[in-house]
Amino acid sequence: MSNTLPESFTRARLQLMLRHPFLAAATARYPIVDATEKPWCDTTATDGYYIYVDAPFCAGLSEAQTMGVLAHEVMHCVLGHIDRRGGRDRRRWNEAIDYATNLFLIDRGFTLPASGLLDRRYRGLTAEEIYERLPSAEQDDGPGASALRGRDTRDDPQRSSAGSDLHLDLSDLEGAAERRAEFPTPLERRRLSITLTREVTSKLQGRQAGLLAEGVKRATSAQVPWQNLLARFFTGLRRNDFRLFPPNRKHLWRGLYLPSLGTPGPEHVVVAIDTSGSMSAETLGKALGELDQLRAVSECRLTLLECDTEVRVVSAFEPWELSTTAFDGRTFQGRGGTDLRPPFNWISEHLVRRGDYPDAIFCFTDGYGTFPGRAPPYPVIWIAPRTGIAKAPFGQLLNLD
Repeated sequence: MSNTLPESFTRARLQLMLRHPFLAAATARYPIVDATEKPWCDTTATDGYYIYVDAPFCAGLSEAQTMGVLAHEVMHCVLGHIDRRGGRDRRRWNEAIDYATNLFLIDRGFTLPASGLLDRRYRGLTAEEIYERLPSAEQDDGPGASALRGRDTRDDPQRSSAGSDLHLDLSDLEGAAERRAEFPTPLERRRLSITLTREVTSKLQGRQAGLLAEGVKRATSAQVPWQNLLARFFTGLRRNDFRLFPPNRKHLWRGLYLPSLGTPGPEHVVVAIDTSGSMSAETLGKALGELDQLRAVSECRLTLLECDTEVRVVSAFEPWELSTTAFDGRTFQGRGGTDLRPPFNWISEHLVRRGDYPDAIFCFTDGYGTFPGRAPPYPVIWIAPRTGIAKAPFGQLLNLD
């Protein structure tokens, strides 16, 4: 935990562990980051593992309220709320998990700031059940919608209400620096949740223990959305080497060709599409759409290869261009057999030979074909449908629903 946070916060954290021992292990386990200097955090926040705290915000709370908001973030982590969203509307899900968490804490005797979401009609419901009862985006403008939701938050889907905490997805830029360091994998987070909840549930009784057990079951058994896994892989790509190609653009105007130092994110990725019919156009469009959003954040170029037994079509896209437009009004080229070696051979011949190593290659295929004999000198992620292969000889495998 950062030692720059005020003593009052440290004391409140200790009191939380002493007065509410069912949260002691979890409170001690999840890292706390002093986010006072981060412009995006004006209260508290969590990405499911790190807990971010704004010191001035906590200074305006009583000790009991500080214990409440810290317990609130800890419960988000224990119950895997960030990972459980799936394809649900983000703003609506953020409200649901806040309602569920606040009601649980109030019933346990915690004190929360007045700005927190609280509606006793949702007592005894899981976050998923509360989500289904909240008004959808289409109902937001209907009579009484504002009274149900407190205020309009469509402009800030990370936050659920005024003065509330921030819920960070893995693809968010906020907190990305911390997630590059020792952020656990989805499997590690589920294991941590299982371990910590054993102590939580052992110290609770009756209905509260049952309600928490249901939340824990959902947190530890649900599959992490493939979009989150893809974002985690993409944002984990980092250049950290000096290289002469391409040269440092800042000095080209001076006629100086100096080495360029790695950038915070990937500069160039390759997408290879197996056009032999292994993935539906809808599934492929969703995955490419996710990649386009991730590329836009890091200003990353993309080279798209359409392949079957050989590379049939090569398309290049600048950071601001959408790869999905390549298939508007036309079908894929190829639809022959499946050979997974041609895209790697193409990269070796047209990129690696001139020193332009891609930051990664994303291969869209069912995997039922001939793989290269060895792994290439750059990251590989295989994106396959659920009916595709269960294991790849190298790289990382991501199965899409």
